[in-house]
Amino acid sequence: MYIQIKDEKISLDFNPNISVSINGPDSFYYVEVREYKKNEDQSLFVFGGHISNNNPFILPIEFYMDFEILIYKFVDGLGLQKILNHRYNDFGKLVLFNLISQNYDECSLWVERIKKYKLIHGCNIMIKSNFDELNKEFDSFYQTYGLNFYKTYNIGRIPKSSNDFRTIDPRKENVIWYGNWKTFWSYQHPKPFKNLTTAQIIEDILGL
Repeated sequence: MYIQIKDEKISLDFNPNISVSINGPDSFYYVEVREYKKNEDQSLFVFGGHISNNNPFILPIEFYMDFEILIYKFVDGLGLQKILNHRYNDFGKLVLFNLISQNYDECSLWVERIKKYKLIHGCNIMIKSNFDELNKEFDSFYQTYGLNFYKTYNIGRIPKSSNDFRTIDPRKENVIWYGNWKTFWSYQHPKPFKNLTTAQIIEDILGL
């Protein structure tokens, strides 16, 4: 998704994680990701950092969050000024669900949960799985041009593979932490999938 604000060209990409790129006249910009907890109207800080032109800001989290992205630039005499505030909203947008399983019954159950996600969010759905019958559940299967996914979700049992300092920090053993309050098992799964049923896996990823 591209947004133009005066001289700044901003790219927001949520496929499958959060990526922000800026092409503009300034050398540096500040990007911040904040999250709204359920039933709260004030967001909490998750992660922030400076980025330069065409050097993307990336937050590797892939599962659902009710987040917003804030972008600031430095203006002489005024300091940091906010130039963009974008809150995640997939209403009316195309969302891709990759179903990573060889089991038809499992994928079929996941499709039923995806229908619930669609009902809540009002988005358009595209399914990619090993089963054509399930892929054709939604009309977007027949869309062959202009595919522009607002968000991608990978649904399956994805092994934990990250090794960044947030993953291995001994102060937060077995979890990844952000913002001194948000903890989760991996960038793909909020909770360890070994402890979850087939239904709970997708409900955990999609925040259902």
